[in-house]
Amino acid sequence: MSSVALLVRPPVGAAPAGVAGVAGRAMAFLDHFAGVFTLLSLTAVVACGLAATDRLVLTPRLRVAVQSVHRASAVAALGFLATHIAVKVIERHTTAQTAVAPFTGGAALAVCLGTVAADLLVLVAVTGVLRGRFAGSRRPWLWRVLHSTAYVCWPIALAHGLTAGRRAHAWVVWGYGLCAALIALALIVRGLSYLGGRRNLSQSRRGVKAYRPTAARPAALAALSARPHTGVRPNAWAARPGSGE
Repeated sequence: MSSVALLVRPPVGAAPAGVAGVAGRAMAFLDHFAGVFTLLSLTAVVACGLAATDRLVLTPRLRVAVQSVHRASAVAALGFLATHIAVKVIERHTTAQTAVAPFTGGAALAVCLGTVAADLLVLVAVTGVLRGRFAGSRRPWLWRVLHSTAYVCWPIALAHGLTAGRRAHAWVVWGYGLCAALIALALIVRGLSYLGGRRNLSQSRRGVKAYRPTAARPAALAALSARPHTGVRPNAWAARPGSGE
């Protein structure tokens, strides 16, 4: 019976070893793909932010839906970014100081590029949350300037992903190229929408300028003032027959 019990009972260190194995595989997965997921989410943030300003293709309802995807992608990008930084610090691929302040701690340039992109992403997210505060201030244009740093954050994050760490697989490089093509398409759509809006504005301005009331001539004004006064009001009721008037 004791031999049967030994066969049935798992070894004492089997459960902890299994948990450690699962944790190790999870850490390895996050080490490989948390940064990739961050870049994909950031790509969706920039692409949806550009598409939400379109006035040529999207209807107002679709623009609201795209803005919702824009905000959700920003939240996902922040979550993946926090996970990516935490994994790299735990595995001692970088330090906490370098993860916050770039070009410190003797880190490589590729790692510092990731820190710059991370700081810019946090800035973009904070300005997105505080947009109402900027709208009520004396400098509403400041929000657009700060929020537009996403256009700087994205290429820096792309350069970080291609140069930092291990050599990227071919499918990762193709995926990054697809992200770049998506952003280029969104920029083209944004440019066409901007040009279309400017064209419509110029046409409306030309229509306003085309209507110019004729200036009254002094001779006509003098002739009107010289006419005798008849004493009849323009809006007077005409006398009806049989009314006794």
